[in-house]
Amino acid sequence: MSIYEELVVPAGLAGIATRLWQLEATPLHRYEKILPLPNVHLIVNLSDPYRLFGRAGRAAEVVDAFVSGLQRECLVIESPTRIRHVGVELTPAGLHTMAPQHAAASAGAVQDARRLLAGVDALVAQLHAASAPDARLRILAEFLLRASAQPPDRLVDDAVRAIGADLDRTIESIAAELGVSQRTLMARFRAVTGTTPKQHAQVLRFHRFVDAVHTAGGRPDWAALAVSSGYYDQPHVIRAFRRFSGWTPGEYYRLAAEHGPDAAHFVPLAQLPLAAQASA
Repeated sequence: MSIYEELVVPAGLAGIATRLWQLEATPLHRYEKILPLPNVHLIVNLSDPYRLFGRAGRAAEVVDAFVSGLQRECLVIESPTRIRHVGVELTPAGLHTMAPQHAAASAGAVQDARRLLAGVDALVAQLHAASAPDARLRILAEFLLRASAQPPDRLVDDAVRAIGADLDRTIESIAAELGVSQRTLMARFRAVTGTTPKQHAQVLRFHRFVDAVHTAGGRPDWAALAVSSGYYDQPHVIRAFRRFSGWTPGEYYRLAAEHGPDAAHFVPLAQLPLAAQASA
């Protein structure tokens, strides 16, 4: 049996968090490939530990409270036999409101939340002690409200929205609209998110393309999806899939389609990819 609950994001977290959830479930397979996501995530794991496999194949046990920054490539994890965690999805600039000195370094990394945020030990203890999912979600929301010491960077927030509205817009045009130089926008964006506007747009385009694959109905028309998603042609799609997932589009679809849209970005794997097997 699976239990999934969400909490409406409190007004005080507007522009910082986009989703708070609790999940209890048995994984479909022991391993899972997580495709790059255009948001930051803070997870408090209330079950047995996860293990994380990098593309180089090295395995590491993940601590009970961790931050997954903006990723530029896929991650492979080994799930506990029963998943039980509480999490929040932060905007690309959301972590900066809580940990401005560490936010940029979080990109491309999965880190112990204790290195970035104060009060995590108390948060973990409270979540373990809470008896109901809605209570855990309220505890997490209250922690985030206390931790958000400053408002989101307006310039970066506006740039993120402009990119999301038109993935083909140039950095020059966005900077001009926001009244700053291209250099200033690039520097602020990197300082707040740890990535660049171009990298964010690339991940967001791929993320939306993957969503479109599962909402088109029937077997994907890759050429049509490429055009509608802003890719130049099918070879461009293939390069994006290899870069962000390690698979061709066809390989991805064969693995993900049987599990439905819920597995679009979190693809269950019956076994480890060959690159990770040596360190399993």
